[in-house]
Amino acid sequence: MSDTPRVVVSPDRALVDERFSVRLAGFPPWRQVTVRARMPLDGGLWESRATVRTDDDGTVDLDTQRPLDGTYAAADAMGLVWSAERIGARPAPRERTQTDGNVSLTATVGGQRVASATVERRFRREGVADEPVDHPEFVAQLYEPSVGSSGGGGSHPGVVLLGGSSGGFPSRRVASLLASRGYAVLALAYFGREGLPSRLVEVPLEYVESAVEWFAERERVRPEPLGVVGWSRGGELALLVASRCARLRTAIGYAPSPVTFQGNRLLSDAGSAWTVDGEPLPYVPLARPPGFRLRAVARWLRGRALSLRPLFERGLSRASDSRVRAATTPVEAIGGPVLLVTGGDDRVWPADRLSTRATAHLDEQAYAHSYDHLRVPAAGHDIKLPYHPTTERATRPFPVPGRPLTLDMGGTPAGYARADAEAWKRTLATLDEGLRS
Repeated sequence: MSDTPRVVVSPDRALVDERFSVRLAGFPPWRQVTVRARMPLDGGLWESRATVRTDDDGTVDLDTQRPLDGTYAAADAMGLVWSAERIGARPAPRERTQTDGNVSLTATVGGQRVASATVERRFRREGVADEPVDHPEFVAQLYEPSVGSSGGGGSHPGVVLLGGSSGGFPSRRVASLLASRGYAVLALAYFGREGLPSRLVEVPLEYVESAVEWFAERERVRPEPLGVVGWSRGGELALLVASRCARLRTAIGYAPSPVTFQGNRLLSDAGSAWTVDGEPLPYVPLARPPGFRLRAVARWLRGRALSLRPLFERGLSRASDSRVRAATTPVEAIGGPVLLVTGGDDRVWPADRLSTRATAHLDEQAYAHSYDHLRVPAAGHDIKLPYHPTTERATRPFPVPGRPLTLDMGGTPAGYARADAEAWKRTLATLDEGLRS
């Protein structure tokens, strides 16, 4: 074996949601080595580090050795990714790109660089295609796997993707990665784009259902069963439409609510978020705890993060039992696998509490299909794809006139990293069970 110091990565080319290992070899024994990672992502540059000690053979496996010092604490090579911190200021929110993500690794001994390696990370497999949907009734993007990935060029299982309260299209990365695994994906916008409502208020469920029917008629899409995956308010919507639409028989909600809340206005009642046949669905309005407005203004002026969860909690506590029941989605009508993903430190709304209630209801109904509630205690509201930086997840800037308001999302970087990885693993398994079995 060569005694030249080397950073050995495996694989050195992977999708961004796939793990890679990092080993050091050929180093002097019992020496401290600092491994630094740098990656361009979302228009910025991110950096992390881990200092480790080589063994008798001058080797280290970062998946089995805890760092002596660094930006993460547990034995985990992917800590070099999720613990990365942005170099420079955090920019304003914008649509995420898919053009970068490679990880450059360098190893230094005594401050001197002695070895390096690069992991090429891709957002999609070769052959995955996407195109805007030209349809007068809805706004969507269609993602299709490479030709032949279905085994002979036939049809693919289909997944409808729904974003959250920011509006617009759902995550392009999620859509591309699902298509990379053989799913046709309809990434559907339901407000916040040209031709759609500007706010999440009284959005017709028929809008989503008509898009589902169009999707099912595509030549390369299996007409049923179809799946639906949504985040936050999109998770609320995913459970609703899956309980109504016979084609949707697998439902996954990230930080979802099985209870319909009012539309997305915080300090007044905007009415229901959804309608059916032109009539608003029963909903629970938000309610301000005593002193909430003053606390919100004070936090805004001081640049401190504000939790919105008290508005939802008080709304639930003030609503009558009959009103909450009327606003609760009949998740037992979905007719296939159900996965609910929540963080135990969600400070946006009580997705964890309401998802626990939903699975208890499925227990009572002796639901005939598989269902699960994955709750990660140290994660907050913003659970996403795995193996991305999580160091900015605990807060999110929200544009308001004058100066931005910082929203408290909850969670820790390590908690999000665990939730991201486990949730994505469960998501792929649930889709596989519901749409391929």
